[in-house]
Amino acid sequence: MYFTYIDLSIFNPIGVEEELSMNKDNGLPNSNSKQEKYWLYILSNSKPNGPLYLGDTLCLYTRMNEHHAGVRRDYAHYHRLDRLVYFEVWNDYDKFVARLRRVRNWPRDMRLLLIESLNPEWVDLLPQFVAEHTGKNNDQNIKQQEKAA
Repeated sequence: MYFTYIDLSIFNPIGVEEELSMNKDNGLPNSNSKQEKYWLYILSNSKPNGPLYLGDTLCLYTRMNEHHAGVRRDYAHYHRLDRLVYFEVWNDYDKFVARLRRVRNWPRDMRLLLIESLNPEWVDLLPQFVAEHTGKNNDQNIKQQEKAA
């Protein structure tokens, strides 16, 4: 039996932690941030060996609503991929495009390792994402209203 060594540092390249820690965006439409955020995400379905969809967007919340509503008749729609299993957010467009191309060129096994490194149980991250980011958005709106008053 042969084992291949997989360098796990490719899952967390230098600069990702800094990019993620510097992110103040909540991923929701009409956020007050002036700088655009670029989201890389992976969708799956409930089947354990089901298909994966790698996508990118400027607003993860809006794009997930489009996936659930079936607005676009694309690969994710036809394969009923509705479970958000992984996502990243980037501030720098050039770094985002480099990461997107890198992940797109990976074989399926590498993408599975990427997902399982952060989401080993393959739970749907969308409800958690919405709950966390709408809460932050509401807190920001309340603070802005208090300042205005």
